[in-house]
Amino acid sequence: MITFQRILFPVDFSNQDHEAAPFVRAMAERFQSQVILLHVTDGIPAWQGYPEPGTLEPVLDFASLMDARKEQLCDHLAKEFVGPWVARVVEMGDPAREIARCVREHKIDLIMMPTHGHGPFRRFLLGSVAAKVLHDVACPVWTGVHTDQLWSQGHDKWRRFLCAVDADPRDAALLRWAAQFSAEQKAELRVIHAVHASSPIAEGQESPPLHDYLLADAKERLAKVQTDAGTDFEIEMQAGKVEKVVRETAAAWDADLILIGRGVIRGVLGGLRSEAYAIIREAPCPVISV
Repeated sequence: MITFQRILFPVDFSNQDHEAAPFVRAMAERFQSQVILLHVTDGIPAWQGYPEPGTLEPVLDFASLMDARKEQLCDHLAKEFVGPWVARVVEMGDPAREIARCVREHKIDLIMMPTHGHGPFRRFLLGSVAAKVLHDVACPVWTGVHTDQLWSQGHDKWRRFLCAVDADPRDAALLRWAAQFSAEQKAELRVIHAVHASSPIAEGQESPPLHDYLLADAKERLAKVQTDAGTDFEIEMQAGKVEKVVRETAAAWDADLILIGRGVIRGVLGGLRSEAYAIIREAPCPVISV
């Protein structure tokens, strides 16, 4: 059974914490989870890097700074998170690195964090901490919607899951996870694949033979993925950019959660597929990347 015994909720005392809090609480109640609220203070000038705390004492009052942050964290979201199932931790250093360390030390099953874009182009940006966490950790990561006006979505309803699957053989693990998770949560699961060429094609200029070739190739590869996954979904295929296909399908279907894969590409590209960033930025509902 897929369960989240320990949920990590990184907080930075921003408004996004308050927006994400009902979703975190609802998830914890659903799975009877322990929630760890983690605040990482990075109040060190960027040019200094992140040295060991002991080396900062001649320059900064390290103890007073940490005490102040601990007091602030105790008061933060105090009504939403109270009781023996809640722990509050303050660390100092690079936020993404400390989050990854907390995941290892506390055996975290799920990270829940909002994304942080800034300014008029917020929709197109993915906050640096969120991006690093998605890149570095192995556990599933829940990310909130990336536009403020969409936070009004209900946090406690789970009826429809949309799984965006690639035709890569390594996506068999995603399909297995999505099938099990949706069945256990009694949610309807819809699986979609975006058919796109390796090079951009102007809308309306697609060649019918090319479209037919891409469709046939995708069907063949997805059949192999399903064989490996042991699933037999009717996978919808739509032509277009991945993020656009997923966004429009999720919005039209009123999906409560999008499930995507990550962590299969290593080396220079890191652990998160390039399409995953775009999906998270454009998603009209929260995303769990596994």
